[in-house]
Amino acid sequence: MTFLSIKRLIREELRKVIENKERLSSLYEEDDAPAETPTETPTETPTETPTETPDEKPEEEKKEEEPEEKPEEEKSEEKPEEKSEEKPEEEKSDKKPEEEKKEEEKPKEPNEEKTGLKTVGFLKPIEVEKLSKKTTGIYPESQDKLLNFDYEEILDMYDSVIGKDKDLKALYKRVETIAVSKHSILSKKELDKETVTALQHYYLNTGHINNIIRFAESLMSPKEIRQQLKMGKPKEGDKREKIFNSAMNAFTIRSLDYAFSEQMQRLDYNIITYKSVENEDVLQAFVDAGQWVDEVFVTTTLNPLICEGGDKKRLPLFEFLIPAGTSVLTLPCKVNEYCHETEVTLPRNCRYTIQGFNDKRNIYKILVEQNHGG
Repeated sequence: MTFLSIKRLIREELRKVIENKERLSSLYEEDDAPAETPTETPTETPTETPTETPDEKPEEEKKEEEPEEKPEEEKSEEKPEEKSEEKPEEEKSDKKPEEEKKEEEKPKEPNEEKTGLKTVGFLKPIEVEKLSKKTTGIYPESQDKLLNFDYEEILDMYDSVIGKDKDLKALYKRVETIAVSKHSILSKKELDKETVTALQHYYLNTGHINNIIRFAESLMSPKEIRQQLKMGKPKEGDKREKIFNSAMNAFTIRSLDYAFSEQMQRLDYNIITYKSVENEDVLQAFVDAGQWVDEVFVTTTLNPLICEGGDKKRLPLFEFLIPAGTSVLTLPCKVNEYCHETEVTLPRNCRYTIQGFNDKRNIYKILVEQNHGG
């Protein structure tokens, strides 16, 4: 299933749901995704009506040339807003060059050599919002197909254009478009405030919290946690700061454990997620073990390129096969500053089994099974 066929699938399902409430032209305008793969699977073509097939092909070919032009149009739409804010400050000429410098620095901020793509998002908030509306409106069968898209053809394309910045940026955005679409489906289940707070804290303190699980003898009691949280977060340097942080960590662990136990967090579909392995010794230990149970929370991603920098060979990749019925937690974009990372967190004590290795693509296929151990 190609990237193009997924987009067609979403578009076709939208037509069924909306039932002519929106014109086809408006759907094409909203569908401003990056350059598409020129190939399409023959299994997908029957889903389209015969009258649309000849019309869509030339439009899709044009879309391959349009990504460079569309951002310019979007920028032109944003410029009037910036000007309207600057007009009352015309007398302060010192601020204008500073603002221009900031705009120039923005694309240069992410240091791919140091951070990979972990802090880089290629989609604008409005694009994420549009994708969310589209994907949550399609039928269950189509959602299932989208969630099981495996990126293999796109990974092959990535490997062939390593070091070519322009081509890589188009691929990054393409993969992020698919990953965010998947994430929108998985995160549509509502989370209570405690779970949202716990996930936000866990994402920012993942290593520390997992070390507490591994090495701490006991957690702060629920009563002590409530007392500290009721008193509120202390100022930096306050004597109570250390105790409050311990309370927040214990609150996060207990809250996530409880959330994972709820029936509503169980998957309705089989899904595929990913995790890059940077440390060769750690990778070899997993390969030698073949199967292991992890006592900590494990955060994976729907984006297989999230840790790639684009200037060297791809890192070894764990591809997690997570069956329906497994509990997972995802943080909705509206409350997630790092939504582009499309994280999917697994509960403690899952069993991971290596079921195969794709030598060409450097991918280890791993089955995830929940509830194995204390």
